[in-house]
Amino acid sequence: MVINNVSRKAVLAFLLLALTLTIVTPAWADLTFGREKLKGTSKTMGDFNLSNRFNLEIDGVSVAGVHTIEGIETESDIVEYKDGEDGVNRTRPGNHKPGKIVLTKDWSNTLEWYNWRKKVIDGKTDRRSVSIIFHDDVGTKVRRMNFYNCWPTKHTLPSFNAKKSGHATETIDLICESLELRGK
Repeated sequence: MVINNVSRKAVLAFLLLALTLTIVTPAWADLTFGREKLKGTSKTMGDFNLSNRFNLEIDGVSVAGVHTIEGIETESDIVEYKDGEDGVNRTRPGNHKPGKIVLTKDWSNTLEWYNWRKKVIDGKTDRRSVSIIFHDDVGTKVRRMNFYNCWPTKHTLPSFNAKKSGHATETIDLICESLELRGK
């Protein structure tokens, strides 16, 4: 076999590259990424909460199949007033508006949300406590949001579409009078 000068240089370059890769470990090879590396680097000096690790309780009873909780908000009216003759408008909090929560769960054989909404329609407002419990990676409870005196303002039954393969879901919109955040 005859090896010309260009081929010989290519083979030597390949061998040199292979030797370099086996002997020299690149600097990035020792870098590790992940939750353990990030622990303690945030303001909380601990693990951050995951938005996908939660469960929902209504009056202390766990509700299965809840996969989306949205619209958690509280709000106050703003009242403007003038104090003296300095020409500056000042503000203070006015009436507090009730908080809102939108819950979505897989549609099932239970009629719990329908019956709860039906009571409101029939004029018998049934106020309940709702809790969202957050968990860390291990499953330990790390934070809790408690909503008090909640009642449904809207109940949306599933939409049906033969061209989609997703699960049927139902949604309930709640109004709550107060919110409490708790640690572990």
